[in-house]
Amino acid sequence: MMRLIELFETRTGAMKVGEVAKVLGVSPQQIYKMAASGTIPSLRISGAIRFDPGEIADWLKKKRPTVNPLRSADKPSVAA
Repeated sequence: MMRLIELFETRTGAMKVGEVAKVLGVSPQQIYKMAASGTIPSLRISGAIRFDPGEIADWLKKKRPTVNPLRSADKPSVAA
């Protein structure tokens, strides 16, 4: 996931629906739906939907699952 975030962080200029869809590996229709619902940050410029790559990178960072260093199965048992 880090490479994906870095890809957006290094981009400059607004991205089109097709570009975002290709990078995220989903259909343009899915990106349109996500933009319409506010699921993914987007901009509307003269009726066209565009994406700020920095905002997409931040959105992906928030979506990234956090890793718990001690999962419940790894916790040591406490003797009574």
